[in-house]
Amino acid sequence: MKRILIITTLLLLLPVWARSQDGLHSQAVFDGKVVPKDRIVETLVKGEYLKDYNITLFHSIRMDVDEAELQRISGLVQEDARDAVSKEMEISHGLLSFALLALPPGPDGNRLLGFQSKPSDDGTSTSVIIVYLEGETTLTDLKKSIPTNSKLTLKRL
Repeated sequence: MKRILIITTLLLLLPVWARSQDGLHSQAVFDGKVVPKDRIVETLVKGEYLKDYNITLFHSIRMDVDEAELQRISGLVQEDARDAVSKEMEISHGLLSFALLALPPGPDGNRLLGFQSKPSDDGTSTSVIIVYLEGETTLTDLKKSIPTNSKLTLKRL
């Protein structure tokens, strides 16, 4: 019974989460239209856990992709970058390897999009992470909130 209640609640909230990212070209990746959902590891956090960071929504996906998928995802994030009010990007071997975008604010505050890719050691695939954040935080605030001694970096996986 508890499982049914949780699934029902998640299904009811799905349109709210999807609405947050409306207008993003990279939404197709979050929706599983570029890489099948069964190959995506998704993390979605809302509420009190994010309060200290001035974030109301944290949505990330991680996946291993082939060359064609990487090209498509890279292109979609670059299309989102065209609308960004602020951006930091790195291109490596003709493909996007890092992006941190401040998108035009939405009804729920600032919108930030992060992208990072790293080729596998054997060169057969590339690991990709895309993060969408919403709230009052800014790119500057976000960078300050990550401790300098943290294992988490904005530019390297």
